[in-house]
Amino acid sequence: MKREPKPSWHEVPAALRDDISAIVGEPIVSAEVAWGGFGPTASFKLTTAAGSTFFCKGTHPGNTPEGHKAVLRECANLRTFHELARFGPSLLGLANLGDWHLAVLEFVPRAFEVPPWTREASDRAIARIAEFHASTPERAEASLADMQFTDLLSQSLNWYSLRDTANGRQFASLFVDEAAAAAWLAAHLDRFTALADRSRTCSGPRGWMHADIRSDNLIFAAEGRLLLVDWPVLSFGPQILDIALFLPSLEGEGGPSCADGLRLYEDAAAARFDGADIAAAAAAIAGFFAARAGQPEIEALPRLRWVQKLQLFPALRWLAQCLDIAPPPLPRDFTA
Repeated sequence: MKREPKPSWHEVPAALRDDISAIVGEPIVSAEVAWGGFGPTASFKLTTAAGSTFFCKGTHPGNTPEGHKAVLRECANLRTFHELARFGPSLLGLANLGDWHLAVLEFVPRAFEVPPWTREASDRAIARIAEFHASTPERAEASLADMQFTDLLSQSLNWYSLRDTANGRQFASLFVDEAAAAAWLAAHLDRFTALADRSRTCSGPRGWMHADIRSDNLIFAAEGRLLLVDWPVLSFGPQILDIALFLPSLEGEGGPSCADGLRLYEDAAAARFDGADIAAAAAAIAGFFAARAGQPEIEALPRLRWVQKLQLFPALRWLAQCLDIAPPPLPRDFTA
């Protein structure tokens, strides 16, 4: 599968490279593109003359409009919430020139990669997410007033989008038996839509939410350190939705099932969620992916539909389990 089109270090304007050298306090002697994530952002591992390493990421003239806005939002979040350094790499400085906006961060190498997921790794990840949720600063709700996660779910593509015939066909095309998938969707769409609407009022803890946790946004580092990275959609809302957004990718990569993962989170967070709230969260997350995974590929994000499919099918099975209905038909094979 194609990689995202990322700029090289030599495409970064010389004046900006000088600013970044000033931020780290040493001349930069090498910079290699850092691959990861699913967007065409600029990202580099920098090495200085003294052998120090740093991470640099941001936007550039060739980025997508959505990607450009996301980088600006992440930079604003890193400036506003110094508490994020407790959970992710420390921000060392920001460098801007024209359409280039780059953040210089602590470089944290991965001690090991996930997937494959072990039980220990999934337990640690879920416990870390619970710890992050419990650390919500008092000012977060007001500071994130324009990033309520329930608004993001309701205002974007969701189950309502699949009422459109063309979108419904795109969804059905993801399954081996398209007619059976279309019938399954038609039989349950009204119920799914109503449940997802209910997710706005889910009970349980409310606080800040990463809203994009996947394995590529987790760093299992040395000495037991586990970091969350990428903060463009830091938002506020019912935290059951944040863990519910992570669980389908965890299951899709061979980790525990969504239902088992949620039980692990309840134990780690000392919380118990109502069954109706669990079903509403599962419906909201499944609808988010159901409305996207079958859409046409995007050239600048060649792996996006793949990762959405990875999350969609576990989410649909979880939703069916929550509602005690027949699971969806078998999905078509898809590979990275």
